[in-house]
Amino acid sequence: MSKDDLKKKTNSTKTSTDAFQEGVKYAESLNKLRGEAQVQRDWGLPVRITAIVASLVVGSIVGLVSLTLLFLVEFFNNLWKLPLGTSFEDVTFSWNPILGLSLLVTALIAGQILIRIKDGRPRGPADLIFSAQKNKPPELKNGFLSAFLAMVSLSGGSSVGMFGPLMHFGGCFSYKVDSFVEKVLKGSKKLPLDIVLGSGAAAAIAAVFSAPIGAAIFAHEAIIRRFGAFGAGPVIAAAFGAHWVSILLTGENRLFDITSGPELNLESMFIAIGIGLASAVVVITYINSVTAMPKFVNATKIPLVWRPLIPASLLFALSPIFPHLLGHGLWSVDIALAGQFSLLFLLALIVFKIILTSLCIGFGLFGGVFAPALFLGAMVGALADVVLFGNSSLSSGFAILGAASCIGAVIGAPLAAVVIVFELTGSYDWAVLAMISVVSSQQFTRAFSGRSLFDKQLMLRGVKLGDDYR
Repeated sequence: MSKDDLKKKTNSTKTSTDAFQEGVKYAESLNKLRGEAQVQRDWGLPVRITAIVASLVVGSIVGLVSLTLLFLVEFFNNLWKLPLGTSFEDVTFSWNPILGLSLLVTALIAGQILIRIKDGRPRGPADLIFSAQKNKPPELKNGFLSAFLAMVSLSGGSSVGMFGPLMHFGGCFSYKVDSFVEKVLKGSKKLPLDIVLGSGAAAAIAAVFSAPIGAAIFAHEAIIRRFGAFGAGPVIAAAFGAHWVSILLTGENRLFDITSGPELNLESMFIAIGIGLASAVVVITYINSVTAMPKFVNATKIPLVWRPLIPASLLFALSPIFPHLLGHGLWSVDIALAGQFSLLFLLALIVFKIILTSLCIGFGLFGGVFAPALFLGAMVGALADVVLFGNSSLSSGFAILGAASCIGAVIGAPLAAVVIVFELTGSYDWAVLAMISVVSSQQFTRAFSGRSLFDKQLMLRGVKLGDDYR
């Protein structure tokens, strides 16, 4: 056989193989489409109504649990809460023994919880996103242990948040209820996993922030990442149920009391852009610090059970200077919104908050990244207030723009951040300015650190979601 004949035969074989593979792919795609079409036909009115009712109940329970956990955290925080200064002139070097005991006990308990979590890695929103996007059930035991660990850590004074762990808890709880309903109602159709997880997450956010619309948008923007054939009904129902419980228990109180309104003019829009860009610098530093910390922690070779003692010791040592860094930091956000911090003190709070939050999360005094992002953003916005208007009780309120910019960029949900600002302030003008600052922050952050902190955490674990590489 000549070389030309051999080459033609080889090419013919390759062409046949390629055609066969293409045929297999086409058949698989066709079967998948047929399956999806069949599933959509199965989602008739009875299934949809059952899903709405179940989500309403789940949202109410998740909202109740979330508010209860936050009440317990506030109760324990009040046992060691320290007075908050507004400048370095207010510093008095005295250490509170109750705070020291609280941090010690918290660190020891956290160490015991850590060794009971698989791989010693607490679960959070990144794991919920992974479960939703890869259609894999969440790790319920590790998820519930992580939520308990976050509550313990925050109660003792860890410089973290509670919203992320509550969101993950809500998703795990919603999945557990969905599985239970499927077993009880024989023959019932299982809901899409991402819808189930997103509903639980939305309920937790709606209860805490009293922002059900923003919570529902957040679930679709950050967790589900699409509007599927089943629709947004279950997510909205869960958010409403949690918000309804919140109103019954706490009234129609907003998380922050913001009464001042901005003027929509060229000057305020340029200020919003500046705050967004400054927030982007802070967020990029924050994301890189948090995601780099696990590698540093593992290099220390400190046994898992003793790791929480490291950040606890640092928090106690710095408590006379920066008591603002203890706990969720929302008390300090109120001061920032009032424009009472000095310029140098604000800069120090931003730097040390990034360091201590990263250390707490990395060394196992675990918690969320949402409240620290809110803290950092409020301080960035307060910097603009101080620079432009000086220290005055008549603050412009630009701290809310910094908070929205940092939150939207950290969690990868800019639209939800804007809507939450509108729900918190009730101001259309603030929402418009938030759009400008959030977009400015999110675009720069995404260019350098990816879609969100959670996506970067997954990427470092070798998990690539769709829009990580498209």
